[in-house]
Amino acid sequence: MKNVAFLTTIFPMKEQFLIDFFDSLSRQTYDNFDVIVVNDGYDNFYDIKMKYQNLSIIELPYSGTPAKNREYGINYCIDNKYDILVFGDSDDYFSNNRVELSLNILNNNDIVVNDVSLFDGRGVYETMYISNRLSDNSKVNYSYIKNKNIFGLSNTALKINILSKVSFDKDLVAVDWYLYKGLLKNGCKAIFTNKAITYYRQYKDNTVGLQAVKGKYYLWWEQRDRGIS
Repeated sequence: MKNVAFLTTIFPMKEQFLIDFFDSLSRQTYDNFDVIVVNDGYDNFYDIKMKYQNLSIIELPYSGTPAKNREYGINYCIDNKYDILVFGDSDDYFSNNRVELSLNILNNNDIVVNDVSLFDGRGVYETMYISNRLSDNSKVNYSYIKNKNIFGLSNTALKINILSKVSFDKDLVAVDWYLYKGLLKNGCKAIFTNKAITYYRQYKDNTVGLQAVKGKYYLWWEQRDRGIS
């Protein structure tokens, strides 16, 4: 039996975002995992934990920059000897099969990146966004993401044994790109699937890089980021 962690960070945010997030985790077809929550300033999280007593929620109070919060959570999972690490943003939600399918794909691969559908307050308005670029079961290598990124910390999972303890610059913006570029450069094997979906919430603080320009889709940070090569 694999020891599975689902890692997220939370911060002062709308309670409904967390309800959507935890509701989707409660509906997962594979439910033997711990939800590791790095809590940077969200008050009354105890009430959320009581609402979702069916989930194994481990709260880690910690206050840093977004990059340092991610660093803290990842290193906690390494130190506590989890086998599989699934990432998810606390303002998103997920298809019911996301954890189970991730585990199945990771039997023969190091990293899995799943598709995303975009939604806002009116509902889902763009389905299977990454499938505009990639077909299901495509291999994704270092050259593909050298100057663009499809790997978010809400639509990826990995085997923890490919990781060493991480240290991110406190001001690093594209933590996901930095992490996965390094892993792929070191030869880790990544697969894209569109059979599981992350529903990626669009609002004023969360839309950079996701517009279509002249019919071309620009994914996250599709340009060279300062300090990432």
